[in-house]
Order: sequence, then C-alpha cells, then structure tokens
Amino acid sequence: MNPCAGTFRTRINRLIHLTMPPRRRTSRPGPITNLVIAVAVLGGIGLMGYAAASYFGWFKPAPVVAAKPSREGMIAVPRSLTNLKAYEQVQREDIYDRAKGDDSYYWLPKSQVEANPNWILRVNDVVGRVLAKDKRADFVFSEKDFLPKGSRTGLAAGVPEGKQGFFLQSGQVPGLRLLKMGDQFDLMASLPEESANAGAEYGLLMGGIKVRGNKPIPLNGVRLLVQGGTVVALTDGRDMTTQGGMEFGQTDARGRSTNDGKNEQVAIAINPEEVVPLTQALGAKLTIHAVARSGRQTESLDRGNELEGLVPFPATAVGIQAYARITAKDLAEPRTGEPRQYYFRPGVASEKWIKSVDQLMGRVVRRDIDPGYIFSESDFLPPDSVIRNVLAYERIEADDLADPSFDEYVGRVVANDLLPGQRIRESDLLPPSATPGIAGGIPADKMAVTVTADQINGISSLSRGDRFDILGSAPFDVAKELGGEVELAGGVSSLMSGKAINSVIATEAIIVQRGESSVTLAIHPREVAALTKALALKTPVFTIARSGRPNDQDPGVLTDTGTSSTLPALTSDDDPMKEILVRESITGKDKKVTAFRRSVPE
Repeated sequence: MNPCAGTFRTRINRLIHLTMPPRRRTSRPGPITNLVIAVAVLGGIGLMGYAAASYFGWFKPAPVVAAKPSREGMIAVPRSLTNLKAYEQVQREDIYDRAKGDDSYYWLPKSQVEANPNWILRVNDVVGRVLAKDKRADFVFSEKDFLPKGSRTGLAAGVPEGKQGFFLQSGQVPGLRLLKMGDQFDLMASLPEESANAGAEYGLLMGGIKVRGNKPIPLNGVRLLVQGGTVVALTDGRDMTTQGGMEFGQTDARGRSTNDGKNEQVAIAINPEEVVPLTQALGAKLTIHAVARSGRQTESLDRGNELEGLVPFPATAVGIQAYARITAKDLAEPRTGEPRQYYFRPGVASEKWIKSVDQLMGRVVRRDIDPGYIFSESDFLPPDSVIRNVLAYERIEADDLADPSFDEYVGRVVANDLLPGQRIRESDLLPPSATPGIAGGIPADKMAVTVTADQINGISSLSRGDRFDILGSAPFDVAKELGGEVELAGGVSSLMSGKAINSVIATEAIIVQRGESSVTLAIHPREVAALTKALALKTPVFTIARSGRPNDQDPGVLTDTGTSSTLPALTSDDDPMKEILVRESITGKDKKVTAFRRSVPE
C-alpha cells in the first residue's frame, strides 16, 4: 500500500470540518436543502483535493511530441561525427550513431547536393577508406579526403608513389616542423671543404659543373640535398598531426609550454636518390636549411634536369701520387662514396678526355695528380714501364709493370737498376736464360772478382752495369828486374831513368754489384791472375770507363755524326828488357854482370 493515501484522507477530513458550519438545534431541513448542501460540499472537496494534488506534484503534464520535420526532397549526406586522424581507416561509428539514427547525416536540399558533385553520398564509399589528412567533426567527405583505394594505414600511406619516406628529428632541420602535410620544400647544406676549394679544381677551371647526388654543386659550396620534398606528418611519439608543430603546443595549468620538441620527428617524402646524400649530410652533422616553397597556385619552381644534354667525365676525388695505380677509392668522394664527375656542354670538353671509369681503373699515372683532375691518355705510363724500383739481377714481376698483362718482360732479369717510370729496353735485360742474383749478371765468358773500392782508382765513380778497362802503371827498375849487382853500361841508365810501364790488366770489365765498400767485377778468366797480382803488389791500378751510349760500346763504330770512329784499343807498353843485353864475364874468381842497350854499338 502506498503510504501517501492515509495522509491525504486525514487532510481532506480536516478541510471538511473547518468548512462546515456549527450544528443548530433547529428543525430538520427539507430534501432540496440537503441536495444543495451536498453539491456545495462535494464541489469544495474537489477543489481542495485538486489544489492539494497540485501542491504535492501528483499531476504531471503530458509530454509534448514535436512534429517530425519533413525531409521530402532532401538528401542524406554522410559527415564526420568526431575528429579523425590522417592515415587511419574510417569506421562506421565515425559517421553513424545508432542513437541519432538518420540524424547522423546532414539532410540537405537536392539542389545544394547537386551543386557539389564531389561530395560522397554513400556510406559504403566512406567506411574502410584511409584518410589523407586530419579531418575535424561535422564535415562532409569528398574523394580528396582519402588516399587511393587499397592504401595501407600508418605514416607509410602518406608517402606518394615514387617517393620514399624519411624521418628527421625536428631539431635537425630548423623550421621544418612548422610545415603542414603536402607543403613542399628544398633542403640545402653548406660544405666547408667545397667552399675552401671552390674554383681550384681542374674540372671547374675548364668550365665543368661539379655534381653530387646527381645535383650540381655551386662554386660557393652550397649543396642541394632535397628538391621538391613534401611533408607527410609530425609525431611526438604519443600523437601525430598533419597540421604542423603548432598542434603540439601543449601547456600546463599556468600556461607554460610542456612540449620541448625533443621527441618530435618529421616524416617527409623525398626522391629515392636523395636518401643517401641526406643521410650522409646528417651523419656528418652538416648545417642543413629548409627552404619552403610557395603554397600559392603559381608556376612550378622545379628547375627540371639541369644536367640534361651535358656530357659527364669522371675525375679524381683525392690526390694521387706519381706511379700509383688508380683505384675506385681515388675516384669516389671520401664523404659520400659516389664517383666524382664534371658535366660539360657538348663541344666544350676536350676530345682527349677519357669518358669512362672503366678506362681509368688500374691505370698508372706518370706524375702527381691533384683532386678534380680529368684524365687523358698522356697522363699514364706506357704498359712496358716499371712503377717501382727494380734492382739489377732481380726478376721482373707482373706487379712491377704499369700494365700487369704486358707479359713480354715478365720473368726477365734486369741487367741494371730500373727506376719508377722508366720504360724497359732490351739492353736493360740479361739474356732470357739468365737467373736472378749476381751469378745471373756474370756473362758466360767472364768470372767475378770482388775488390775493395780503394784498390782500384776511379772505380767508386762507376755504377752497376758500367763497362771499363783496368790499367796498371808502375816504375821500371832494371836492377830489380835483373837481380843481383848489375853494371849498367852506356845509355842504359838514361833509358830507364824515371820510366813507368803501363800494362792492360783487364778489358771489358763490368760492374756486377756494389756494396758499401766493395765492388764485384766480371772479367775474363785469363785476366784474374794479372789483377790479383797487381793488387797484391800494390801496383797502382786505374779504371778506364767506356762509353755508355748504345753505339759507342766498341771501338770502330759509327759516331753520333755518322762518321767512322776507330778508337784504338788499349795496349800494354813494350817490355823494356827487350832493349837490354846482359853480358856476364868471369875473371879468375871474379864475376861481372853488365847491361848494355842493344841500339848502342858495342
């Protein structure tokens, strides 16, 4: 039972008691009078009951049902019911609320919808599509709001076809974080070493255009890293926006910024060939500047391919020492590893310049080469040149030659020292059958003798392979030659006084090897005894050097002027004893020896 019912009756009874007049002891009223009184009492009770019910709120007005607006001639247009993020799929609940029903859509006049044919009207054409940009609530959809059908969700979806996505810390390129999705920009870096050497390279002096990353490098050293890049999105690790860094301006209760930008990354879309140069520039900690392009509908700022129609030539990226073999490292930029090239207009480049890297690899330069040099054939050693010292009596190896494949001289033993850059001649080589070492340098008809350099005058001035004669010279002593006591008759003393006898000890001797204080000679076997005897007797010995010119090796050959030059061969002096006649006489026990000159009559 409802507890409120007893309370209501009590109050009604009190109201009736108060309104009724006091009883009088009179005669009883008639029926009409009783009827009037009953109607009055019941009416009063009804009014007071209504007043009490209204006072306690027991009577509520019936709800007013609004008339549903007419949608005749109207068209339902899907709209975003909440803020939507770029690169995410649109879900059905993002555009349809069951509680709202048809009120989830915009109902617009047919004429307005027909005036905007780009609006999407079918829900199924919206659900599941990936948004191309951030979209706020209460906006209709059009095809430009979405990426192409089949696109994946996530930041990679924002990278246009043919481009590659690249992530940068927002602090690495100042100002880039302020750009919005689709904004275009260029990235430029300053190369200090390029500025320092601007204009000093051969390729630049000859009018060429230096290229790095398939883009020209101006003479001031400023390098264009990215051309026509676009912003994809900005993320701070917790949230993402396509509307630029101003969306991340979080503040605390006091209005102070809570976003220090340390975790912000900018996703950009660039050409594939620009990825490596940009990575290298960031790794080298170069200062990179972002140059935003105009967002107005003007002509494109792209300069196109500035190298179109130009002819590239490979060049050195570093210095190369003389007689060094060119390697790939010599032609590649030390910082980036890409080949150094200079581009020229047709007709400007020299016809002698080499165009292909393949024609440079492994070649040996004949002199020191500076960075930025473009090669011609005259810059290289002939294939039959040596590139390092080859000592006499050593065997020539393939690596000793400018062209290792030039095997004509490989394995041959050299007769004398060869210096780097020197071409090999047959006269520089021993016979093909010669073996390496000193023994190989000794001609077949000779023998080797080692002497100290101070034993033979002038030999210290000769070099390995030099040819010479050896001449001994000593004063003639008749008494010593005759032995004992000899009486010199008339003319003998004057004939022999102060006379020196020259003798040829060796001819066609050859320096085989030189040491610090010793010299090894090759001489005829018959001359060995005479040389050792002269050295043992400390006879003054002299070297008589022969000409080193090809046509002057032997006497009796044509000279440089073409005339015959018969050089007399060295000969020893006649034996002076042939002019002396010795007589011995004995008188008793006395013996007498007398020397006479044959030309003097007795």
